[in-house]
Amino acid sequence: MKNFTLLAIALFSFLASAQESRLTIFSEDGDAFYVFLNGVRQNEAPVVNIAVDYLANDYYDAKIIFADESIPVIEKSHLMTTDVDGRRGEVVYKIKTTKRGKRLRYFSFTPFEAILPPPSHVSVIQYNSVPLGPIQTTTQTTTMTTTGGTGDNVNIGVGVNVDGNVGVGINVNTGSSTTTTTTTTTTTTGHVPTDVIVVEDTGCYAMSQSDFSQALSSIKGKSFSDSKLTMAKQVTKGNCLTASQIKQIMMQFDFEDTKLEYAKFAYGYCFNPENYWKINDAFDFESSIEELNQHIESTRH
Repeated sequence: MKNFTLLAIALFSFLASAQESRLTIFSEDGDAFYVFLNGVRQNEAPVVNIAVDYLANDYYDAKIIFADESIPVIEKSHLMTTDVDGRRGEVVYKIKTTKRGKRLRYFSFTPFEAILPPPSHVSVIQYNSVPLGPIQTTTQTTTMTTTGGTGDNVNIGVGVNVDGNVGVGINVNTGSSTTTTTTTTTTTTGHVPTDVIVVEDTGCYAMSQSDFSQALSSIKGKSFSDSKLTMAKQVTKGNCLTASQIKQIMMQFDFEDTKLEYAKFAYGYCFNPENYWKINDAFDFESSIEELNQHIESTRH
């Protein structure tokens, strides 16, 4: 019995340590793309929706290259494959079209034990650390060529019948011919061309709960509202926060104007802006919520 217990503990420890993440990326507008992780291309052909399994690192340097070369390349350093507390699971990012072009944005997280098989339309691959071959694109060009013969032949016939009517017949043979030619061209590119625009997507990674607790204690320790606001902005600017964390900081302020000022400032550093509605309960007046919404609409990208 003792040996069985030790074996079960060892097996559980192995399974816990063997947990790896899945990275899923999808294009909101249906633009096909290649995914590069730590400089290595992951998919053979461009896709619209991809899941990369067996990711052991907490983050990767990512690059998105679109099949349509007119779309700028997206680069994102330290793309997280865990949640804010370091838990492994499925992290989903979407390629979103903004006022400043296409960007890679955090979408959702599912814990490791709750991950479901991806839908059939998602391309699923295992993380590849070995470079694939060069990207090849094939194009076909069709041309039509008309060529002339040795010369044009013109035959004219004139006939007169018994009634005195005259008939004329003309036959023209130009001697030309048309040839259709199809040319297939394969272009090989092993890297991003130097003339392609690259957009550095700086990323936004939420502050861990332990670090946030320390920061919140420091904010609480300030005696004056202005000092609290200054400290809150310093913390927020250096570390992206979740909507719930932003709300907790807002609750440290006594005045509505200070809450609103901080809420406007913090929106640009929110890890999950789709949940920014959660901070509304920190306000005392509906007018503050309306003013914040107007600010968000004017700055949203």
